[in-house]
Amino acid sequence: MLLNRGLSVTSFPNLHVKNVDHVPTVKEIGSNKIDLIVTVSGDGTILRMLRVLDNSTPCLCVNVGGRGILAEIKPDQARIAFDKILNGDMILERRSRIRSQIKERTLPPALNEVHLLRQTAAHTPSFTIDFDSGAVFTQRMDGVLISTPTGSTGHSYSYGAPFLEGSLDVFMITPEGPINRFPIVVKRANSPVRILGTFALDLIIDGQDVFAVEADTFVSLKKHDHDAVFVRFDTAGSFRQLKNLGFK
Repeated sequence: MLLNRGLSVTSFPNLHVKNVDHVPTVKEIGSNKIDLIVTVSGDGTILRMLRVLDNSTPCLCVNVGGRGILAEIKPDQARIAFDKILNGDMILERRSRIRSQIKERTLPPALNEVHLLRQTAAHTPSFTIDFDSGAVFTQRMDGVLISTPTGSTGHSYSYGAPFLEGSLDVFMITPEGPINRFPIVVKRANSPVRILGTFALDLIIDGQDVFAVEADTFVSLKKHDHDAVFVRFDTAGSFRQLKNLGFK
């Protein structure tokens, strides 16, 4: 269908289709000159793809998975969707991402959340949260979630965190199992936050990639330089995720 419309196509994995190029790894998608990325997948594949995409190439997400919280269309809507794209009849929706850093190591960007969680059940760490500008708090708890508005319908939602409109330029910090009830905090995304645990932690990006954090080591979190960009065709906008969760 794309070739018939005169478009050049690069695939991952290799589709073994005439006149379709391919890249050997998904990481190489971001290094090629590509105008539009199309995912035919569930939400998990979308999240993985966006972690290796270090730019703001627009993405059209075709849902062949479960709920398809992040997706825009189903396969039978693809022809109409590409007609609209080629006619410029679309909306580009920007979503902020989180960049985390351990010492000098920069980790892949998170679209939903960064989850800092104790590695062992035997010890409850004290977490020091530095909100910048001298606002520093220390609390004993199991972990902490740093979520984007996109991630507000993800892991943090199961802890009773509020839904955030997707266009907001904020992060949400959700304590996990605090000994003293500590509030969920919504803060501006343009200022960094640093978090330290007194015991070893796992840093989990979008529920998929896991990195070890040594005890008494600050993790720095800030807004990623490049937003994720999604192709949309309606005006549901920032509240689309609530609809895709099944709310009427």
